[in-house]
Amino acid sequence: MNRLITLMSLFLICFFPLAKADIAMSDIVMSDIVVVTNKDNPIKTLTKKQIIDIYMGRRSTYPNGQPVIAIDQKTDGLTRKLFYKHLVNKTVSEINAYWARLLFSGRAMPPKTAENIASIVEMLKNNKSAIAYMNLDDLTDDIVVLTYVN
Repeated sequence: MNRLITLMSLFLICFFPLAKADIAMSDIVMSDIVVVTNKDNPIKTLTKKQIIDIYMGRRSTYPNGQPVIAIDQKTDGLTRKLFYKHLVNKTVSEINAYWARLLFSGRAMPPKTAENIASIVEMLKNNKSAIAYMNLDDLTDDIVVLTYVN
């Protein structure tokens, strides 16, 4: 009986991490994350490197010199996890640690965090310097796509 319990326990320990990984991979494959801005922003496209530089605090302006206001999604959101995984191959925990180091050194400020898509859209509508990322399905007429992340 003990041997059966041990074998069942080993099976469960081995099986569930694989199932969880499959779910994460399907989320990554199914997501269409786009980087967006206000429709009146003169910038119409950005490269992946430019987006990395903005979201990692290395750049505070668009290529034309216009200030940029980066907007992040809430910390526990799936879109944020996928965005940073696709962009810089880092987890949200790694990103948080990165920003903690930058804040401590005084070198940069992290992107502003929005609680939901409605607040992101509102921030984008009210400021042509704002930039954000979201699922393609969340686009509205007031914002335009700069690039696809994946």
